[in-house]
Amino acid sequence: MTRHSPIAAALALGAALALSACATPYLEVNDAVVFEDGSARFVAFAEKDQGPFFGGVEDVEVRFLVDGKEVASAQSDERGVASVLAQVEPDSSAFEATASYGGKSFRRGGKIVQWRSDAVVVACDIDATISDTALDALFFDETDEKSKPIADSAAVLREIARHHGLVYFTARPKFTLEKTQQWLRAHGYPEAPVLTSLGARDLIAQARYKRRELGKLRQIFPNLLVGIGNSHADSEGYGANGILALIVNRKKDTKYGPREIEFESWGQLGRFFEANQELLTDAERLASAIRGEEMLVIPVLRFSDSKAGR
Repeated sequence: MTRHSPIAAALALGAALALSACATPYLEVNDAVVFEDGSARFVAFAEKDQGPFFGGVEDVEVRFLVDGKEVASAQSDERGVASVLAQVEPDSSAFEATASYGGKSFRRGGKIVQWRSDAVVVACDIDATISDTALDALFFDETDEKSKPIADSAAVLREIARHHGLVYFTARPKFTLEKTQQWLRAHGYPEAPVLTSLGARDLIAQARYKRRELGKLRQIFPNLLVGIGNSHADSEGYGANGILALIVNRKKDTKYGPREIEFESWGQLGRFFEANQELLTDAERLASAIRGEEMLVIPVLRFSDSKAGR
């Protein structure tokens, strides 16, 4: 059964908790993004158990290696998060994180993403935005083969990624990261960092989580100026942080957030990017448009859009 509400997600996560009682500690990483000065932000997560409700492990030393050479290390905080900035070579494309705790040794790999320093960054939600998500498959199956891509979303995001930095920003818990990455690759979505929440609390309180974490991301990526989502939680989180909110496949809620534009389909959203490409790829002009000082072109709805993505 496909359900997207926080309550439905909480029930599914409760069942996942019962099934994961025998889970073992694990280490996970986010993909790293290189900044204008050649430094990359590395982030790893040391967890007690692989599941939705288990907490992080504090004071774990995580070493980050590029081409087999250690470039930085960091201690995990009370949430199990170890993060650090380190210089990397311009052509670096991958890294490894290593750690030992709970009687086990871990080695996890991640990508190093090179964004142009002037690129406008687009954040995109996943569930009910690009994925018609089957929660049972997401939480329980070894691979998610039940969730279906929403029509035209992969093709439009591939085009967006040609001109913008792209990041997938979701309230899915961290333990679904690898499965989410596999699903995105399997359905032809462009390669981009996937940023998840740490656990069930953030999944249930999505509006608060997205508002808080998007504020942190804006500090790291000041050119994060466009966000794509489907709900008021997305719209409010983007708008509260000075990000243009593009809402597609809107939920039945009637709440609207600041700086929001609504679209009937991914096809219409794609035409919006085409019509405004010059402005949307210029961070200064886009910031002016978000403040209401420049005009954005909104494509009209076409008859075919009424059936797209449904």
